[in-house]
Amino acid sequence: MGPGRLGNRVTTRWRHRWTASGPAWRRGIRIYGDVPGFHDSELMASMTRKLWDLEQQVKAQTDEILSKDQKIAALEDLVQTLQQHPAEVTLQRQEELESMCVQLQQQVGEMERFLSDYGLQWVGEPMDQEDSENKTVSEDGERDWMTARKFWKPGDSLAPPEVDFDRLLASLKDLSELVVEGDTQVTPVPGGARLRTLEPIPLKLYRNGIMMFDGPFQPFCDPSTQRCLRDILDGFFPSELQRLYPNGVPFKVSDLRSQVYLEDSLDPFPGEGHVVDRQRMRKALDRVEEHPGSRMTAEKFLNKLPKCVIWQGEVIDIRGSIRDTLQNCYPLPARIQEIVVETPTLAAERERSQESPNTPAPPLSMLRIKSENGEQVFLLMMQPDNTIGDVRALLSQARAMDASAFEIFSTFPPTLYQDDALTLQAAGLVPKAALLLRSRQAPKSSLNFSSGPSPRPGPSPGPSPK
Repeated sequence: MGPGRLGNRVTTRWRHRWTASGPAWRRGIRIYGDVPGFHDSELMASMTRKLWDLEQQVKAQTDEILSKDQKIAALEDLVQTLQQHPAEVTLQRQEELESMCVQLQQQVGEMERFLSDYGLQWVGEPMDQEDSENKTVSEDGERDWMTARKFWKPGDSLAPPEVDFDRLLASLKDLSELVVEGDTQVTPVPGGARLRTLEPIPLKLYRNGIMMFDGPFQPFCDPSTQRCLRDILDGFFPSELQRLYPNGVPFKVSDLRSQVYLEDSLDPFPGEGHVVDRQRMRKALDRVEEHPGSRMTAEKFLNKLPKCVIWQGEVIDIRGSIRDTLQNCYPLPARIQEIVVETPTLAAERERSQESPNTPAPPLSMLRIKSENGEQVFLLMMQPDNTIGDVRALLSQARAMDASAFEIFSTFPPTLYQDDALTLQAAGLVPKAALLLRSRQAPKSSLNFSSGPSPRPGPSPGPSPK
């Protein structure tokens, strides 16, 4: 190694002493490769960076500790406040909950009363799908809860068949008092109208249903029966009777609430049928045919049938339809023709009922006058201050004949009404009366009748026969 290259790698701490001793030369040499000069600067930078990171971490932890101390102090204050007034806070919360509960109960009661007025009951909404996951699924399968919530089922809104029998009987009694039993009402028929006597409708009240007329039985669980009961309890006549009885009809109630109506549920005979002793049966039929007097007439047969039957909410006239059918097969006796005579009083009453139906009806006189042959009955609605002459004129106009060709009389008491100036009130023909017509006879034939309640000039008539 040359001396120039060696001068680049070594330095002398002392001056070179050109001595002969070798050791003095070697003690002043230090090699750079043993301790590098750049290692000290990197170490200082690394230590400074770590120290700065530690300072930032200490600062962040100090801030976090201060924040937690503040929260702890706030919670301690809250705990101290709650411990100082626990009874007051509990009492206030209890009062709030009680007032809210009372308010909600009042609202629920009002809604239940509103629904009960219409025969409904709140059944709630179907269970949600999340709530129904923990429930046991029925054997029929899972319910489509979306469909159940979306569509309304009328049967679910019907109240259970719980009937207040006392209230129902009181309502039926009030409705019957509105209609006078035995009164008449005008019924439209093809080609005119006729007057029909109101007869009370038989109504049997069982524990599990009702029966009007002669059937069929209507259980309380039937929706049509629920509508009928709702009409009665609301103070109205059943809507199913409106077509036959537009002005109402009295009821004849049989209180059988202690009995349960057992519907006919007999099954057909399961075996095969056989005829036993056919010859004896034929002989018995021959003996029956030998007695023609035991045959039932058409009128007796019709009288055994119910007048009306309610089927699927409609009133069906049984006797009328069967009478029309039998008319083509059997000669039935001629029915009395009822003719409603158009009077000024009838027109005024019809107008009053249309304009102001709630106003009370004025006192009227309903006259039922039978013709000479008994085949016609004339119905007249008159005012009490109308006279016998007014009745005679209306009858003459309705019959298209002279007013002097007939006489008006009554059989009980036997009275002949000849005074045309006599009012119906004075004659005792208010509010209703049944009269007869006959052809005008000789004066001597009227000695058996009184001439009316009003005095007449001349000799007084004899006493009326009992």
